[in-house]
Amino acid sequence: MTSTNTPLTVIARMRAKDGREAALHDALTALVAPTRQAPGCLAYDLHTEVGEPARFWFYEVWRRREDHAANLEAPHITGFLGQAANLLDGDLEVHFLE
Repeated sequence: MTSTNTPLTVIARMRAKDGREAALHDALTALVAPTRQAPGCLAYDLHTEVGEPARFWFYEVWRRREDHAANLEAPHITGFLGQAANLLDGDLEVHFLE
């Protein structure tokens, strides 16, 4: 397990419901600026998969695991999670890397 002083890399993958690609893209784009301002955020980049316009990826790097955990409680993240069921086809897939 990552120590609290080791940077944490997070890869998140999600797929939009049919017809909800633009709405999901807009909702995800709205997360970028406030998350980049979060304490401990070193990188927070949104990507669309080549050839799969409904599939989105976040690449994140956090100073510490605790910084990432604190950001998950931020209003912009909890607000997105509240609307995610209307936008996502399936579950949000998240991987933590050392």
